[in-house]
Amino acid sequence: MTTMQKIVFVTGIVLLFSFLFVIGLGDRGAVDLYQLHLRKVGLGKSNLDLENKNRALRHIIERLKNDREFVEYIARTELGMVREDEVVVIHPRRKQRRN
Repeated sequence: MTTMQKIVFVTGIVLLFSFLFVIGLGDRGAVDLYQLHLRKVGLGKSNLDLENKNRALRHIIERLKNDREFVEYIARTELGMVREDEVVVIHPRRKQRRN
């Protein structure tokens, strides 16, 4: 191999590795593409979770609009409401003894 062929060969190899470096690690390269793919997968899972929560909330809204027993249940459990003819009995808490 002559000196000129060696220079061309080394230059070709340097250019090849430069292109591979830019493709793999450069801006918008393979690493960025993989990171974007992971982000897309994560956003897809997040989107699915939000859709499930929305579906559950829509179900609750429909029950609140149409189911009087459910409305009463919510009023009693979350708001602590009672009916007019009911009597509320509050038991005082016992103090716990410390040993």
